[in-house]
Amino acid sequence: AQAMFISRGDNSGTHSKEKDIWKAAGVAYEGQKWYQQTGLGMGQTVNVASEKRAYTLVDRGTYLALKKRVDLPILAEGDAILLNIYHVIEVNPAKRPKVNAKGAKVFADFMVSTETQNIIKTFGVDKFGSPLFFPDAGKKVEDLGK
Repeated sequence: AQAMFISRGDNSGTHSKEKDIWKAAGVAYEGQKWYQQTGLGMGQTVNVASEKRAYTLVDRGTYLALKKRVDLPILAEGDAILLNIYHVIEVNPAKRPKVNAKGAKVFADFMVSTETQNIIKTFGVDKFGSPLFFPDAGKKVEDLGK
C-alpha cells in the first residue's frame, strides 16, 4: 500500500510549489488513489492530513500554529526546493507612468532595511519558539532560507 498525500488542490502558492516538487521528482501524482485534494485552506488541509495519517506540504507559519493540535512531525525542511521566497519589486515608472514610484521606493527601502529584516528574523519566535520567516535582503541565492 502506498502512503497517502493530502494536497490543498486550490492553486495557491503552496499548491503550486507542491506541483513543482512532484514534477522535479518525476512523480505522476494526478489521478492516483494515494493523492487527494481537499480544495480547502492550509489549516484545514493539515487537519485532514493529520486525521488520515497522511503526508502534506505546509508552510511553517500554519504548521507552527497547529503543531500542538495535530499529530504530524516535520519530515523534511531546509531544502532549497522548499523555499517560498517573497520579493519586493519596484515597477519601472518609465514603463508604467501611473505607478506611485516614490511610494514603491519608500516601501522597498523599508522592507530591506536592517530594522525590518530583524523584525522578520524574529517574527513568531516569542509564540512558536522559531521564526516564521527568514529574511533574505542582500543574501546570495545559496544563502536563502538560512
